[in-house]
Amino acid sequence: MDCLGIILAGGQSSRMGENKAFLTLNEQTMVEHCQALLNQCHLDKVVISGSNSGGVADLVTQGGPLAGIHSLIKKFQPRSVLVMPVDMPFLTSQHLQQLKLKGSLAKRACHFNQSSLPAFIPVNALLSQFLDEEFTSQRFLQTGKGPSFKHIFKITNGQSIPLSDPQVLVNTNTPNEWQQAKHLLKKSRSKYV
Repeated sequence: MDCLGIILAGGQSSRMGENKAFLTLNEQTMVEHCQALLNQCHLDKVVISGSNSGGVADLVTQGGPLAGIHSLIKKFQPRSVLVMPVDMPFLTSQHLQQLKLKGSLAKRACHFNQSSLPAFIPVNALLSQFLDEEFTSQRFLQTGKGPSFKHIFKITNGQSIPLSDPQVLVNTNTPNEWQQAKHLLKKSRSKYV
């Protein structure tokens, strides 16, 4: 498999008070919205990380988003992954395609300046070994603190690329943030109608 699309939807959504994956935007749940975006990126497969959202369960519990990514890399053995969180309603397929194209051409991880996610990450033996070691380390077992995206980008020679509109990377964690995002999206759509 060349590139696997991953929707990170395994969080607890505690500040939202309900599962963010099932919030609706334009008659679609957020997970369906994310699937539609990733399906426009010419990927081999799109999967959901997070059993609470109908996706693949993490092999390591409470390990954060990298535990979900690690689980899916082990299961599907892709050469690269294009990862997006389920709670970024302003993200478009063009942004995801930009990450995939730049990352594929450079053969290195790629993310936007302001955020670790979304990201394109090439998968190699070094990365897989690092994740295996981190999630079985004494440090992780004792503290529950997994590896960071900073480490992943270091291993994969990651590059950050500029983004002209930082609003694209806004994620919605509370009911108030969700309502504001829906209002802004509705307002921007009405400009073009």
